[in-house]
Amino acid sequence: MIICACGSRSGFTYTMCSEARDGFLAKGFGVEVVYPIKMNISHCTGCGSCENGRGCVIDDDMKRIYDSFATSDIVVLCTPIHYSGSSSVIKTVVDRFQTLWPKASAGPKYMACMMCGGDAEPEFRGAMHVFKALAITAGSEWLGDLRISGTDSKSPSDIREECKEFISSISSGAFM
Repeated sequence: MIICACGSRSGFTYTMCSEARDGFLAKGFGVEVVYPIKMNISHCTGCGSCENGRGCVIDDDMKRIYDSFATSDIVVLCTPIHYSGSSSVIKTVVDRFQTLWPKASAGPKYMACMMCGGDAEPEFRGAMHVFKALAITAGSEWLGDLRISGTDSKSPSDIREECKEFISSISSGAFM
């Protein structure tokens, strides 16, 4: 599963997700791409219901992501970097995975991420901490990350090869 936090089908995050999808398909893997921005996903309210084993009480499209997350071999999180962190779209999804705590076994076998930022040296560390924490909580092995900087001076087509190489490397490592 690819969780794509793009706001536009003409931008870098969408390009990363498209290349990831195509890369997995080329290797013979099934892949689902979800676009949380097009889904009805509410913010975690911190009600604590999930801590009591009842799961999340919010009735929204996050259930679709929970189901795919639990049955996927690999999940790739894709986001632009905004103000030294992930987009609010993917952060809302990650926050809703509070339902995993403290089980550490309900997720995919593997996780990775792809991030892009407009600056020549974007600050990727904030998003990385959040994504790796999710992987640890889900009991997933971290396969790596792709960090693409300088997108303010590039075209989305400029990053296609980097994305292809990254997906090839993580899919070979995970499924060999």
